[in-house]
This record gives sequence, structure tokens and C-alpha cells, in this order.
Amino acid sequence: MKTQEHPPTTATTGRPAARFQLTALLILSFVLFGASIPTAIDTARAQEKKLTMEELLARHLEAIGGAESRARASSRVASGKSNLIIRLGGAANLDGTAMIVSSGPKFRFGMQFSTQDYTGEDMAFDGSRSATGLLPQGRRSGLSTFLNSQSLPLREGLMSGVLSTAWPLLRVGQLQPKLDYRGIKKFGDRQLHEVGYRAAKGGGEVKTQLYFDPATLRHVASKYAFEIGAGIGTRESSNENPESYFSVTEMFDDFRVVDGLTLPHKYRLQYSSENRSSSSLYDWTVVISEIAHNRSLDNQLFIIK
Repeated sequence: MKTQEHPPTTATTGRPAARFQLTALLILSFVLFGASIPTAIDTARAQEKKLTMEELLARHLEAIGGAESRARASSRVASGKSNLIIRLGGAANLDGTAMIVSSGPKFRFGMQFSTQDYTGEDMAFDGSRSATGLLPQGRRSGLSTFLNSQSLPLREGLMSGVLSTAWPLLRVGQLQPKLDYRGIKKFGDRQLHEVGYRAAKGGGEVKTQLYFDPATLRHVASKYAFEIGAGIGTRESSNENPESYFSVTEMFDDFRVVDGLTLPHKYRLQYSSENRSSSSLYDWTVVISEIAHNRSLDNQLFIIK
């Protein structure tokens, strides 16, 4: 394990970074990750018939598994190894562990790393309230800060996709989200079905987009983004309140059948932020080694203390 002394916190480095640098890195990372995903998609055929939202949803659920198999999985524990690479805003390459635990709409996702300054990430939804964990000395990482202020991915069960039983497309009738099918759109180097997602109420400022493989209708990516507009500056202090952009991106690969359900075993999570003076890009990869269903889980497990 290689470790350097710049953990991913909300503090910026103060080092100038142009936006094209971050954009280039994001595009490159999408391409590298996409190399492991089958890309032989007949996009033209997929566009011959534009799906309705109802058709996409029905085919997506079947891509997960039959109705009986989906109903049987009341809880899920997925565990494996994690890796963090800080690509901008510091330097680190850390290896650790990860676990995603869910029961109905309740969810908790943690990654642990054995370093003093950066111990990992912790996020949860207990059925009524979302929360994120703190780093040592009460600090928050950039990812924790994002999800603490923009809680929709946790409250709606979007985080970690179909790896969680809280996945909202399994319970559309209950949540009544506003789903906007936008057709085939480019994501990285792939052509995917894009769906805009908004909560029935209390969605906050985050813009949410879900992506589905045209050939299989598996959910393969999500993106959550929001921005803070520039404040009113003066001639003397035009950089006082620059525009800031934040995003969290999830990507899923290596789908395998477990208990009649087709679930991803590779999960990539990215957090990025940028403004006029600094940029950051943190890149986690989780490789799932074990998935178990219907274990008895204590409700306290979903509360971050």
C-alpha cells in the first residue's frame, strides 16, 4: 500500500487547476473503466424504437431477476476490497475493505482504510434519516460533505445502485419519484439510456441522472451533481465567491448471478469538485467478493453514532 500525506478532506490545496484538467481526467477514467465493460452495443437498433419509461422500468427489473427472486431478497450484505486513488487535490493510493448492508429501504455503506488521517467513509439511511460519518478530529471528507448537504442519494436508496435492497426502482409505487426518460445519451465513451430522477418531494439542489445499458437494461451508472453560483463580486475582489461545481459518479460492472439476481461485483465511485482556483478528484473502486441475502440485521446497524 502506498500512502502519502494528503487525505481527501473538504480543504482545497490552493494549487491552481484549470477546469480542462479535471475534465480530461474524468474522461480518461471513464474510458479506462469502460474498457472492462462490454461495449459492442448496437446503438442504432436501440434507437429504432424509443422506449417508454414504463417499458424501460419493466425490462430493468427483469434484468435484475424474476419477481419471485426480487421479492425473496429482503436484506443483503455485500463485502469486498476497496481502493482509493486521489487524482487531484492531493496524492494517495490506499487499499482497504468495504461493506454494503441493506434491509428494505435501510442502507449503510462503509469503506475502511488503515491510515491515521483518513480512516474511510461511512454513510447510512435508517428509514427516516440519512447520515454520514466524520474523519478523525471531526473533519468531513469531500464525499461526506456532499452527501451530508445533498442527501437525496441516501434517502432515496440510489447510492450503490442495485447492490442495495433500497434501490428505488424496486419500489417506484411507494416512493413515486419523477422519472424522465431522455433516450440514448453519451456517458464517457458509451451510448446509454438516460433517465432523470427527482424525488416526489424534498429533492434539494442535486441533479440526478441514471444510466442503463441498451442491450441488457442493467443499471450501469449514476451521476449526482450540483453547483454553487458565484456571488456578487467587486472590481477589487472578483474571485471572492467563484462558482463551484460538485459531482458524485457511480459506475457498475462485472455482473454475476447470486440467488437468482444479477448483481454487479465491481463498483466505482468518484467525487469531484472544482472552482476557479482548485480542483479535486477522488476515485474509489470496490471489488465485491461475497454477497449474502436474508441475514438477520439489527436496526442499530443503520445508525451512525
